[in-house]
Amino acid sequence: MKERHFSTYVLAILFCAVVAGIIAYPVEAVKAASEGLLLWFNVVCPALLPFFICIEVLIGLGIVSFLGAALRPLMAPAFNLPGEAAFCFIMSISSGYPVGSKITAKLREEAICTKREGQRMLSLCSTSGPLFIIGAVAAGLLNNAAIGLLLAFSHYLSAIAVGLCFRFLDQEKRSAPRSANRSPLADMLAYRKKDGRTIGILLGDAVRNSVNLILLIGGFIIFFAVITRIMKLTGLLDLLSGLILWIIPLPGIQVHTVSAFLIGLLEVTNGIKECAALQLPLAAQIMMVSFMIGFGGLSVNAQVLSIVAVTDLSFGIYFLGKLLQGFFASAFAYLLYSFTYCTQVFKVFSGESTAPAVDIGLYSTGWLSIFRHSFFYLILALLLLLLLNLPYRSIAKRHRPTF
Repeated sequence: MKERHFSTYVLAILFCAVVAGIIAYPVEAVKAASEGLLLWFNVVCPALLPFFICIEVLIGLGIVSFLGAALRPLMAPAFNLPGEAAFCFIMSISSGYPVGSKITAKLREEAICTKREGQRMLSLCSTSGPLFIIGAVAAGLLNNAAIGLLLAFSHYLSAIAVGLCFRFLDQEKRSAPRSANRSPLADMLAYRKKDGRTIGILLGDAVRNSVNLILLIGGFIIFFAVITRIMKLTGLLDLLSGLILWIIPLPGIQVHTVSAFLIGLLEVTNGIKECAALQLPLAAQIMMVSFMIGFGGLSVNAQVLSIVAVTDLSFGIYFLGKLLQGFFASAFAYLLYSFTYCTQVFKVFSGESTAPAVDIGLYSTGWLSIFRHSFFYLILALLLLLLLNLPYRSIAKRHRPTF
């Protein structure tokens, strides 16, 4: 009870401080909110909304059950997860935050996975998308697309590493495992019959739930953009950075380096933008950016918290997994950079980056372009799932018992 009261006091003080900052700097707060709104409207909304709608429909049609039965031999030994986790993982790496968390929460609500499986799935299937890493980060913020593949590979390898670590988390035996000889089509039709909604109701629910979720994500993006700006204006960011360096003295690390890292812990995009202007060795900059993308920032983690709040999944375990993924991503980025020579990405002269200023709402060629790329990645992910299904279908036919 005392811990709950303490957290209430702390949250009350923090939000009062945010309100005071908005009142003290109204113009800058509105400008930060506008930038967050542009980022949501021009990038996040067209990239994620079609995925959210299609995911709701695919789950209702039983496609997830079909793929779960087909890919169970792949996911069970590797990650101690049901086959449905393959759908969740591929959707996550093809579209980005917080699609994997959304699918995991939906599967848990539908009782397709157990609580422990859902917890492991949540840790594995929480990744950024290639459109953001290669397009927004490498080509946009860092002004060099050559670094994109390195960042993407290190990010997805870190997610797989976390999944392999969490496969031993709170292991359990499934009480009633489904027959290995049961057809995936039978699982699909059984789930569709259990769902029972007509296609009209299914589409209506999908659009309604997806729009609500995308609006929620937009609110978090705007809110954290304002918080970041207020912390910079009030000097609180520099104060925290100096305090960290006083507690943990790091040779060669300056206050503005820690400030950039703290901004990345709050919101990934602004953190990477600040990191791009730092005068640090290229390897160190790549490791910082990889950690930020792997961790996701408090903005993304707050979105996940709101999504899993309706389930019995633990956000604390998920948060520890994201910290671990950040460290894994940094390590993989350093290893890949060590074995692969990369061109200079951060060209800094006189403490300033030569890269042109990037409007955080205008990464790509336009709203429709991102919408088109989003659908392309969706189709590509579905084709990949079908290709993965082919060898297991052939093996199942070859070993199917005859009566």
